[in-house]
Amino acid sequence: MAFSDHTHFFRIRTAVLVTALLVAWLGTAIPSEVATILASEVNVRSGPGMQQRVLFRLSKQTRVRVLERRGEWLKIDHNGRQGYILGKPGLVSLESSKSRTVENRKSQLKDLYREAETLQEKLEASQSQLDEMTRKERDVLDEINAVEQALDGARRKVREARAGLDSLERRVAAIEQQHNLLEKEIAAGEDYTARRLVALYKLNWVGRIQLLAAAHSFYDFISRKSALERILALDEARLAKLRGDQLALTSLLEQLNAGKAEKRSAQISLDRHIGQLRAEMARRATLLNTIRGQKELEGTALQALRQAVKELDGTIAKFESEPPPARPAQAAASKRDELFETSKGLLGWPVKGKIVSLFGPYRDEKANVTGFQSGINIQAERGEPVRAVSDGHTIYASWFKGFGNLMIIDHGNHYYTVYAHLEEVFKLKGDRVEKGEVIATVGDSGSLIGPALHFEVRHHGKPVDPLQWINKG
Repeated sequence: MAFSDHTHFFRIRTAVLVTALLVAWLGTAIPSEVATILASEVNVRSGPGMQQRVLFRLSKQTRVRVLERRGEWLKIDHNGRQGYILGKPGLVSLESSKSRTVENRKSQLKDLYREAETLQEKLEASQSQLDEMTRKERDVLDEINAVEQALDGARRKVREARAGLDSLERRVAAIEQQHNLLEKEIAAGEDYTARRLVALYKLNWVGRIQLLAAAHSFYDFISRKSALERILALDEARLAKLRGDQLALTSLLEQLNAGKAEKRSAQISLDRHIGQLRAEMARRATLLNTIRGQKELEGTALQALRQAVKELDGTIAKFESEPPPARPAQAAASKRDELFETSKGLLGWPVKGKIVSLFGPYRDEKANVTGFQSGINIQAERGEPVRAVSDGHTIYASWFKGFGNLMIIDHGNHYYTVYAHLEEVFKLKGDRVEKGEVIATVGDSGSLIGPALHFEVRHHGKPVDPLQWINKG
């Protein structure tokens, strides 16, 4: 039961109780005579006269209320049964009605005041309980909104942590590949260098002069000298490269170890965020079960949703009231934007799924509340891509209480589409969107029915039936 329903019920109940007390008081205020039966038994007849049939009998000391006099006959009432008795002295005793009525009224008035005070105390206690219940209902809804936002933040952190971990894994894999290739090059270089060192050792043992002195001519001498210098220079370059490769290998090993350490840290961070995500999901499930299990809370939740729709109306009305230069979609709208109104019945579906609630008035039988659905709800798998139904510009992309992550796209000529309960949002305010472009993914932020997309089409800020715009073929 929503707050207004509680208050309405409280007022009706108060009016009924007060009316009942007034009726009771007025009933006791009507003066009447009282007769006491003196005879051992008196016949109560259907009419005034001894020939009338006997309805029932009254025993001695029975007190009855006198309704009217007909000669010596009295019309009486006894516990709701009426009839006539003979009012002769010795048979009945009549009491003065005026003094007794005054005393009765005083006594009854005191009782009425006491009852009124008791009623007032009960009403005040009921009002206090009502206020406390309303406060608790609002607290639950505020808490679930806070949990929804925390859950959305936890999911975003998990996505970021996973993306960072994937990037680290790719970087570590690339370093490992470089490391392995360099190790092979160093191994080959070490083998070549070993052979060259043996050759140099032999050259030093034989001596360069002896090698050059064996020349047959001066030209041969110059050729041998030039060749020897080239060989020695090449050997020196190979040795320098080997030393450089070994230094590079050491650096790669350090990078590899650092990357692996960073990867372990990222994995720990991811596990922590996943733990937070699971905790928030459990909190949300508990709160949703509480709401679904209590008729009053579900009614309050639907009341809060109606309030969220009003706030959404106000947000779109604000964009409507902005002058054209301040509206990015209006300032840079393309000719294709202007053709949105010609697309009625031709728009594509924003997401693949099943429609679970339609546009228009509705009544929730469980919560016993009525409302107006400003769009359609399409149940879909979490993470299912959400696509823009037409070209336009994003004018809102943020959290909206009651709807979770929400995006509004301006298609020009005062046409807008609304996408709510999103998980990942790929567009920012002011971004251009193309027809069929993936702008978000399905989530359950702000949803009471699990993963779903809330989709609206609006013109001049007012919602219209989206199914009249979507191609259902």
